Amino acid sequence: MGEITTSILPEWTYTHIRDHCKQIVLARLRIGHIYLTQRYLLTRDPQPYCDDCLVPLTVRHLLVECLSFIALRHRYLYRCRGRDSGVYYLSKTLGPACLSPGHDVFRYLGEAGLLPKL
Repeated sequence: MGEITTSILPEWTYTHIRDHCKQIVLARLRIGHIYLTQRYLLTRDPQPYCDDCLVPLTVRHLLVECLSFIALRHRYLYRCRGRDSGVYYLSKTLGPACLSPGHDVFRYLGEAGLLPKL
């Protein structure tokens, strides 16, 4: 379940993020436990699937794999790509590069309509 561990992201605190709600969202994204993807465990509903990709909904899928959000990913998370392949990595997406004072991850989630569902 844990999407990112401290072995991948050794530094978990960022002093420029002062909003407590954003700190909570960031922590939940890092461990892979957001309401949108884990709600089915509490409600006994079927596991949610991405409507476009037909794969189980996970944090990794929402942030780096989903085909529906390619344009948004290119707009807000361009710093989170690998240098050689241009592939997006979850560890970079939730790491210091994409958590600079612009908070691009939060803009991405907001424009994608995911922020209220986390």
